[in-house]
Amino acid sequence: MPSEKKDPLLRTSGLTKRFGSVVANSEVSLEIDAGEIHCFLGENGAGKSTLAECIYGYLCPECGEIFFNGKKVDIKSPSDAIHLGIGMVHQHFILVRPLSVIENIVVGTDAAELFLDLSKATKRLEKLCSDYDISLDLNAKIWQLSVAEQQWVEILKALFGGVKLLILDEPTAVLTPQEADKLFVILRKMKQEGLSILFITHKLNEVMEVSDRVTVLRRGEKIATVNTAEVTREDLAKMMVGR
Repeated sequence: MPSEKKDPLLRTSGLTKRFGSVVANSEVSLEIDAGEIHCFLGENGAGKSTLAECIYGYLCPECGEIFFNGKKVDIKSPSDAIHLGIGMVHQHFILVRPLSVIENIVVGTDAAELFLDLSKATKRLEKLCSDYDISLDLNAKIWQLSVAEQQWVEILKALFGGVKLLILDEPTAVLTPQEADKLFVILRKMKQEGLSILFITHKLNEVMEVSDRVTVLRRGEKIATVNTAEVTREDLAKMMVGR
């Protein structure tokens, strides 16, 4: 007998977000499976980041439903999302520059009681860095780090919090090609360990290289969700621009 398809990790149904008279997302329904790298692809202004921020609780949709781990959830804030196991790394990082890497990661988490004694948190973070081959001075101040290193701090913060779904909004915009390649290697390893990744981009080559499935958005509407291996760059380009 064929095995039953598992419920998706995340499902949205009819998600709609407006800004005044502008419809940023129009009745978007989609699914993200456990242990997959799923891309949101579209031109600038297609509604990719808005949709992700609705999922993360940074924005509240006017209508629609979100299901996580098979249950309907009411995500009213990023705090709600984080407690469910959803983390997001925005294009503009949310870090406190005078604080150290480890302080930025631990503050605001359930491990905050370790703030005065960071030994446990340090060991856990050192293991995460070792597991994913991330080279980072945990005691360095944020202002001392490169932009790429600051992005790793944001990713580590999400991993430290035990995310099941990691949302990355245009993560390669601040990376060199070599740094982007390293990111892709690490994302694949995260996927192998069961983590789901939502990767937002407008770059076709990134979609083809890293994703399992891709949802194409155009002018706030979902055009299609396809298996990446079954489409070409040209197919995706036509979906993006509508011609």
